[in-house]
Amino acid sequence: MKTFFTSDLHFGHENAIKFDERPFKTVEEMDEELIKRWNNKVGKGDIVYVLGDLIWKTMTNEATALIKRLNGQIILIKGNHDHFLHNAGAKKALAGIKDYDEICVALDDGSIKRCVLSHYYIPFYHGHRHNAILLHGHSHITEEHFMELGITKAINEKGYDLKVFNVGCMHWNYEPVTLDEILKSQQVEHQ
Repeated sequence: MKTFFTSDLHFGHENAIKFDERPFKTVEEMDEELIKRWNNKVGKGDIVYVLGDLIWKTMTNEATALIKRLNGQIILIKGNHDHFLHNAGAKKALAGIKDYDEICVALDDGSIKRCVLSHYYIPFYHGHRHNAILLHGHSHITEEHFMELGITKAINEKGYDLKVFNVGCMHWNYEPVTLDEILKSQQVEHQ
């Protein structure tokens, strides 16, 4: 069993294609490709934490069927666009729904990392002084995202050691990622 992370998939949200400059011509193509990439990576017994904005409100009635097409047990950390949760069937199709969470994740080398899960960026998140990692979404590839990177860098230059990662699907080839993959990307950036 593996643990994966993603956010801001925006299934059914046509404007997300233009907003993120996603490489899809139509919302139908985007949705099918997101499902394909998810299922190529995630197994039936895996856990996927979606850190908000899973399904756009226009797809509320199709939400249950869409969730059932995705491999793994999905735990949703609520985002600002998760209005599909008004659908009782969709809520039941998820393994869990939370506003925020803190979990421990085992890496491939056997070490354990504490992760704070939020839809939103939090500069001084719980455990930031004790090697905790913040995983978040929400800001896509906007000016806000780059401001978050700048804030984190400025705080770390003051002697802190924040470990903050945006798991928005647009940053990760539109597929869920493991914590090992996330941490490995940081190592590549620093080489």
